[in-house]
Amino acid sequence: MKRLVLAVLLCAASARAELKERIAAIVNGQPILLSDVEERVGPELARVMHQSPGAQRDKDRNELLKRGLQELVDEKLIETEASSLGLTVSEEELQRALEQLARQQNLDVADFRQALEQQGIPWDAARDAVRRQTLMAEVLRFKVKARKVSDEEVQAAYATELQNAQYEVRARHIFIATPQNATQAQVAAALARAERALQRVKSGETFALVAREMSEGPTAKQGGDLGYFRRGLMLPAIEQAAFSLKPGEVSQIVKTSSGFHIVMAEDRRPIPPKPLAEVKEEIRNRLANDSVFKERENYLATLRKTAQIDVKL
Repeated sequence: MKRLVLAVLLCAASARAELKERIAAIVNGQPILLSDVEERVGPELARVMHQSPGAQRDKDRNELLKRGLQELVDEKLIETEASSLGLTVSEEELQRALEQLARQQNLDVADFRQALEQQGIPWDAARDAVRRQTLMAEVLRFKVKARKVSDEEVQAAYATELQNAQYEVRARHIFIATPQNATQAQVAAALARAERALQRVKSGETFALVAREMSEGPTAKQGGDLGYFRRGLMLPAIEQAAFSLKPGEVSQIVKTSSGFHIVMAEDRRPIPPKPLAEVKEEIRNRLANDSVFKERENYLATLRKTAQIDVKL
């Protein structure tokens, strides 16, 4: 009988410990579960967990979870602020935000959805993320005001841009996707497919042909053609590869949280500077937005200081 009672108590203690472990933080009395944090950084966490066990993997995992937790904490604080201000995001506003995001990628919403799902990002999760971002933007628009940027500041920024001439690259892209939370076998199969694609290119087949036949990206039908693009418009891994290549060169296989990529640079050309009169307001808006970003961080820091946050991660 004593053994039975002991077993029950141990199970109860284990359940309490498990419950405590599942809570990553409590923000103003509202819990954030560890599973929520893991879901937030799911694709990147899957990539980290495919590393060899050891101190580096543990360090990368902890840093990733802390970053995801910080995002969720900020969102909780913003949701509270939005509620107190009576701010919400309607379905119409959400749809407009999704359409704008799709246009930035030169896609319609249907193709944008397909591209996300091919990279292992569920549409519902994408909608929720855009809704949260839109709500945060509404709160910040209400609470954070852009400062006035002088003409002298605009002229100084323009002069700096002239000294740092920019160029754009035309590239092609082969993408082999890995599912969200992919198993080691699925990752290995995707890598093998990417290696076959790269070998075909190295053997003399045209990149466009291999892309049409093997790429799983949204530009596969166009032979992987990404067109001309400037820095800041592509995934960082693709951008880094494209801008590091000379025209005609092909990258090695690049691994990201969504799969494997192969990039070929086709051309690069300088971006001719526009006259100051044409870009003056664009520069002014950018400088104003930079100031808003700084104020945003200050505002969030203030919310964190005044909130009751108990981190258990």
